[in-house]
Amino acid sequence: MRYLSILAIAAIAFLAPGAKAQEREERGGDMHERARMAVERTDDDLQRFVHRDNLNERHRERFEAAMKDLHEFRDAMAKGHWDDGRQRLDRAIENIQFVADNARIGDHERETLREDLRSLRDIREGWR
Repeated sequence: MRYLSILAIAAIAFLAPGAKAQEREERGGDMHERARMAVERTDDDLQRFVHRDNLNERHRERFEAAMKDLHEFRDAMAKGHWDDGRQRLDRAIENIQFVADNARIGDHERETLREDLRSLRDIREGWR
């Protein structure tokens, strides 16, 4: 009887790390999907709400930099290069914040971009 208890404990100890690794992998997959969706939504919102013709030169530069960094972050993430993408995400967040605060857009559009920013920041903070 004692032998079976020891065997059961050993089996649990042996299987537990695999279960935890699978759980981490699933969470990472979920995070990857959430990040992909947040980037796509932000990209769509920026293109719908911010019209380049209505931007001055400085705003246009920040807008284009944000779009570039979002696309490069998405590409790096798709290749599994999160560390390479984190700096791009940081810059994109900074530039989108600038555009949301300074571009000539409506209040609803501005609030939508701020929601997008919250999503991107959540992704950044949750991805360890």
